[in-house]
Amino acid sequence: MSTNKLLTSIATASAAGFTMLETLIIVLIIGIFSALVAPSWLMFINNHRLKVSIDRVYWAMEMARSNAKRDKISWQASFKQVGETVQIAVHKSDISPAQVPAGEWKSLEPQILINTAINDKGESETTLLPINEQNEHKENGTIRRALFNFQGCPVYKVSDECGLTNYRAKGRLTLSHPNLPNGDRCVIISTILGHKRMGERHKKAEDKRYCY
Repeated sequence: MSTNKLLTSIATASAAGFTMLETLIIVLIIGIFSALVAPSWLMFINNHRLKVSIDRVYWAMEMARSNAKRDKISWQASFKQVGETVQIAVHKSDISPAQVPAGEWKSLEPQILINTAINDKGESETTLLPINEQNEHKENGTIRRALFNFQGCPVYKVSDECGLTNYRAKGRLTLSHPNLPNGDRCVIISTILGHKRMGERHKKAEDKRYCY
């Protein structure tokens, strides 16, 4: 075959492109690959959102505690569920959540929820004090509060000193994602001095709760 004929043959084959059958096979392969990879990718994304959100909860509490010790007055971190979004604000405790400017409420990652459900041990995975918009303790309150006094201790009331704090003043906030049934993560205020730690859901309960 002459060089010209060979070049012409290659050019003609290139111009013809893929046949219909080849195109369908490629589309089928891409579809199968996507079906296999998509669930794992979504799980990775949702896990990442949950981790980023719990990190922000931790640092919101840490900022409230640090500000309280710095200013020698009580500060708090407030958390509320707005639809499928959790919002957080760090503010002085003499300012009620209702008085916090809208621009100071920061949203966590989308689809993250505060887990307030009662587990099979009869306990809630979130134990931070429930309050209303006026910063008053209400069992049906829609806001959860981590309050720190001027010494940085978690307290039940603004006027409490470190020695007057109680178990509920420590507490925990647990976050979940609707597509990660066993992926809960939590921040636990574990000591009366305000030290915190992060935890995740386990198969076995400890103190009647699974996130620790």
